[in-house]
Amino acid sequence: MKNDQPFDDIIELIHSVPSLDSAAFEKTYQISKKFDLSYKLGSKNTDIIKVLAAVQGCVPVIKKPLISIFAGTHGVAESIFDEDIVNIAKEELKAVSDGSSGVRGIAKSLQAAFKVYELGVEYPSTNFTKGPSLSEKDCAAAIAFGMEVVAEGADIIAIGSAGLETNTAAIAIATSLYEESPVDYFKGTHKKNTLRLKNTLRLKAVKKGIKRNKASLNSPLDILRCYGGRDIAGMLGAIIAARHQCIPVILDGFSVCIAAAILHSINEDSISHCFAGHVTTEWGHKALLERISLIPIHDMGIGIGDGTGAAFALNTMRLNCEALSTIIEK
Repeated sequence: MKNDQPFDDIIELIHSVPSLDSAAFEKTYQISKKFDLSYKLGSKNTDIIKVLAAVQGCVPVIKKPLISIFAGTHGVAESIFDEDIVNIAKEELKAVSDGSSGVRGIAKSLQAAFKVYELGVEYPSTNFTKGPSLSEKDCAAAIAFGMEVVAEGADIIAIGSAGLETNTAAIAIATSLYEESPVDYFKGTHKKNTLRLKNTLRLKAVKKGIKRNKASLNSPLDILRCYGGRDIAGMLGAIIAARHQCIPVILDGFSVCIAAAILHSINEDSISHCFAGHVTTEWGHKALLERISLIPIHDMGIGIGDGTGAAFALNTMRLNCEALSTIIEK
């Protein structure tokens, strides 16, 4: 970072995003009228095509998709689990990286690049019940690491999350960002007693963390560093870097969308290249999407945010592009 304050360059990037391509949007709009795309493909798919055009600056095309999964270990997990949290995180990450999860199979079927970005899985962030998860320097470094996603050369990026207790961190961020009660995010009944117990511990940890860090929350990025951990910071970096490179981004579940929400709270236009791949059954996800003005492409009842829903949405978006290409060529 060139400035004395690590977040200065990040803030500058968030506020200096390029304009979307209005000419490409208008051209695609005229194409949609000429070929009656709303009738042939549906109004929702037509809207997707027009926004894609505005982001990419041309009649949209998807040839080099990337499905990126961010993973980290949140120190707050030690308030939830009795076992070694690094070992738990490694096992969860293995399920994604070694191909036993659905998202990897979808990526293979779509012939999409698939990459897992590990941000300190073996080095947990500080338990936010005891203090900020990250220093400003470490948070800025994780954001910068996430920005490297654009170096893959993809023309669209889907983002999922596979971190340990990332959702708990995301809930702490949401409650601080929107001044809400954390209780709302742990509503619902669960058949499994173990899950009810874990959620009780999560709620207790979030409440304690909010009380512990309240005095340090001077900006959205402070909220990120106090609760977010390296993986959420990395996802934020990926999103803002893609915005500057005119690369569309498909967001997956609640924890991915909270990274976008932090950007949105600083500059709403900084996430105008983002699509909500789907709405999960996670508490608060639907309301969060409404807050950041994103309409989910799918609602399939998926309960996790590991990239599966974003991968399904990627397929929908690519099919839209291929359908458009065929229609205008004929």
